[in-house]
Amino acid sequence: MKIIFFLSLILSLGIAHAQKSPIKFGEIPMEDLTMKSYDKDSSASAVVLVDYGQAYIRINAGGAKLYFDRHTRIKILKKEGLEYANASIPLYGQGSSAESVGGLKAVTYNLENGKVVESKIAKEGVFKENFSRYIHLQKFTLPDVKVGSVIEYSYKVTSDYFTNFPNWQFQRAIPTRLSEYWAIIPEYFHYEKYMQGYVPVTSYEVKDNTSADFNEKAHHWIVKNVPAFKDEPYMTSEDDYISKMNFALSTISIPGSMTREVMGSWQKLNEILLEDEDFGKVIDKSGFLKSDVAQLTAGLTTQKQKAQAIYQYVSNNIEWDGTKDYYPDPLKKILEKKKGTSGDINVLLASMLDKAGIPVEMVLLSTRDHGFIREAYPMTRQFNYVIVQAKVDDATMLLDATEKYLPLGMLPERCLNGKGLVISKTNHGWLTIDTKVKAKSIISADLKLTADGQLNGKLELNKDGYDALNARKKYYKDGEEEYVKRITHNKGWEVQSKAFEGMDKLQEKTKETYELEVADHVSVAGSQMYINPYLVSQLTENPFKLEERSYPVDFGRSEETLYMFKMIIPDGYVIDELPPAKVLAMPGNAARFVYSTTMIGNMISLTSTLSINKPMFIQVDYPILREFYNHVVAKQAEQIVLKKK
Repeated sequence: MKIIFFLSLILSLGIAHAQKSPIKFGEIPMEDLTMKSYDKDSSASAVVLVDYGQAYIRINAGGAKLYFDRHTRIKILKKEGLEYANASIPLYGQGSSAESVGGLKAVTYNLENGKVVESKIAKEGVFKENFSRYIHLQKFTLPDVKVGSVIEYSYKVTSDYFTNFPNWQFQRAIPTRLSEYWAIIPEYFHYEKYMQGYVPVTSYEVKDNTSADFNEKAHHWIVKNVPAFKDEPYMTSEDDYISKMNFALSTISIPGSMTREVMGSWQKLNEILLEDEDFGKVIDKSGFLKSDVAQLTAGLTTQKQKAQAIYQYVSNNIEWDGTKDYYPDPLKKILEKKKGTSGDINVLLASMLDKAGIPVEMVLLSTRDHGFIREAYPMTRQFNYVIVQAKVDDATMLLDATEKYLPLGMLPERCLNGKGLVISKTNHGWLTIDTKVKAKSIISADLKLTADGQLNGKLELNKDGYDALNARKKYYKDGEEEYVKRITHNKGWEVQSKAFEGMDKLQEKTKETYELEVADHVSVAGSQMYINPYLVSQLTENPFKLEERSYPVDFGRSEETLYMFKMIIPDGYVIDELPPAKVLAMPGNAARFVYSTTMIGNMISLTSTLSINKPMFIQVDYPILREFYNHVVAKQAEQIVLKKK
């Protein structure tokens, strides 16, 4: 939603007290040019030498503007760090009211034969790219960047969007030597400020700046020697945990005028969105869909049948373009293009369900890569996605039609991120976005071992829930032959035949059956054979490598893998070693691993089940979870050993 605050202030000129960068553009110390590695992190591919920013609001008789100045200097240490030569500036708005960039300077410095060579950015190195409906990126690429280069850039963003006061990120994926930020805020603007992350602030001060007409607070943060933010498995957005300062505009109080509440409340935001012609009113204005819906649902008697038909029509005919948003374009345009954003597709879905007499409400949420929602700050910019809540035959269902191979009533994993906000005249409030659907696989291998160490037989993979969804997406994207090639890539397998069932039936499980010869799971050493019984699904390493973790482990949904292995051993061989049974369980059965082996006649059977029974583990659970995985990896690495009689 676009909100512009233009202030008609009867004020004499008031000039913000701008600060100065701690470095001068173009003056690069020789020790930075000759640096070969960063002394506090020898693994770093690059290091931010200085990242300086200041945001301030300038007020005069004509109104007010928000400005953001940035000055950044980075040293490239390894070839992996060359990506930092590509930078982007997010700009909010549309048309003439959009934020703008000015004064862009970008230079690469290389030390050649003892002399500093400067390479300035050319016009062709600067370009724009759409990111979402209301955000585009001003991108630029610095020239002649190589290992050893120092790159430097500065720019100014001008904005009318005071709700978008720039947050400041102290931490990146590479270490930062110095990060400094000024936020200079006139007394008329009240911003809530909240710090996140685990990096301590080196210094913080607040200065009072007084002009002839008003006061302002200059907030100043300095953070030194910031370690690189390490991405870890099963995290949501790094934006949830990276160290940064956030701002949220609460009120504007102009002398002689009533205080304007900006942040308000979630209830107020609900009311605004309901009355928004581009959001809440769209469903009411979509009467032209009635005839199409009548044709789609002709002869269908139950609401579930109608919901299924409409859902299938939208998901099959309107392709998601990958953009996450919640404001739709005109619905007629979407139907013509047969392509759209998440907002386009799911508002269209809701509109069509409404025409079939199925009660619907829109639910705003933040996807996993966008970050979790802070309920203390009622702001629409916390959301980037919308889904549909529908009342179908007295059952409440959450629907998302962006995924062609997603069954009715199942949400994409990107949506499983805590809570969503129901926009409704009667049912407004928070809704837990979770799922009872698991990522589930049942795998069975029925094989015969030959005397020369080859396994022959059948492998069957039955998948349900999110495992079935992922299988379908890959199967239809790659095609059957390429799909099989990906499964067998780098394996000593020869597939004799293959069969697939349920790929086109979204409400059913998928089934893959392979007749194959396996040459890479048995080692022969003299009179002994060593067999790795896990053809697939083996955990070869613990995904949780850090001894300590500052962030929750967020699987998003439960998962379960049942693996069954049967092997007939060749004549003349007996068991030398058979791995013993084992049962592992975390407190409350949050995770469980069961492993058993038996020998009946000449057949060895192995069964193992790995279950993750809750979607999130908080930090205090991490040591136990990590140790649980250590034991699973060790157990699955055990081999069956045969020897000649």
